[in-house]
Amino acid sequence: MGLQGVIGEYTSGSQILPSGRMRVQIDDVIDYLNVDKTLLLRFLSKLKKKAVGRMEHQWWTQERKADTVAATDSSFAGAATGTLTLGASDMWRMAEGDIFMIPADSITQMFYVTAAPQGGTTVQCATVDGATPTFNGAKTIFLVSTSFESGTNRGIIKSEQPTLHSNYVQIVQTPMGMTTTAKHLNYRGVSEWDKQKFERGVDHAFGMEKNLFFGLKARQAQGLVHGSSTIGLNTYEQWFMGGMTDPAIGAYYSTDIAGNLTESAFGTWAIQVTRYAKRPVVFSGATIFEGLTEWAQSYLQMTRNESTLGMSIGKYLTPYGDLLPIAPHRELLTGTTLGGMAFSVDLSDVEYRFLQGLDTHVEVGIQTPGLKQEVDEIRSWMSLKIGNRKRHGILEGVTGIA
Repeated sequence: MGLQGVIGEYTSGSQILPSGRMRVQIDDVIDYLNVDKTLLLRFLSKLKKKAVGRMEHQWWTQERKADTVAATDSSFAGAATGTLTLGASDMWRMAEGDIFMIPADSITQMFYVTAAPQGGTTVQCATVDGATPTFNGAKTIFLVSTSFESGTNRGIIKSEQPTLHSNYVQIVQTPMGMTTTAKHLNYRGVSEWDKQKFERGVDHAFGMEKNLFFGLKARQAQGLVHGSSTIGLNTYEQWFMGGMTDPAIGAYYSTDIAGNLTESAFGTWAIQVTRYAKRPVVFSGATIFEGLTEWAQSYLQMTRNESTLGMSIGKYLTPYGDLLPIAPHRELLTGTTLGGMAFSVDLSDVEYRFLQGLDTHVEVGIQTPGLKQEVDEIRSWMSLKIGNRKRHGILEGVTGIA
């Protein structure tokens, strides 16, 4: 049997390298982890889009006139007539001709407003049937309707005033670049430049989505860029957009569980956030979504032909028949704190807004002249309109599932 011969490389008279003549076996594809976040963009991909022409855009909200009024004091001491004392901001809600009741005392006794001077806070009233109730103190008044004499004059006009809201357009920038030398090196697989564009594009898009949830509306007349820690030292304006957690323009309902979430607590929150919403979707943290699945499994009856263990929750039905889709946001709402959060968003009531002509795009060749570099930058002038806050809600503080 003959010898196979030398299969390695003999160097320096004393060393054999067994793989010197063999090509290194290495795949050209990079196995990414958590880079394909574009597949998990839950919020941004569902929003309507609209261009705006200024860095601050505004909108109006208005609610129906309230049916209840809080009286800080009342007096009906054994007579058919009496008085109510209202707060100055509530005085306009009651006028001559109104009829009302006090549900906590009686749902069969009706009262009539005989005088409500708009300059004061005292309302004169009487029972409609001449009865003589006896009560004093703070009361919750329920406005029912109006009643006027035949041939009488017109009533008093009452209208809820709209409220003005606004948000700023935030400039989001994500640079990408490399040296001229590195761009021309022979890398395996895709070009290094294409690789960077993909990775930085994902980071940029996911940063925009995080803005939609957690942005805080603010403006600096002289911005904070270029390393200044003191407000007012720089030249240009700087804007920050508000998102769902913004206390001024974000979701109206906020429930802090501060502990283990129960089925009844989640049900109460779901009823609250779906009361006014037309097309709600819940973006759920990991802890909450796992809890919903666990509760559902406890009610599931398995049949003999069932071959799958476990189940996936896609929708939650409230006691009022409102169907609430549940979308787990496993990339954003995860970890100890964020995993215990959920956002109920009425998709018919929110809009992604961008400065006209400056939606997300790439500015190319922005490197400093003379340097051997190539730098591009992804830029977005983005903002969010949250129409009526009472159509949205936040659940937070969940540390576990009861």
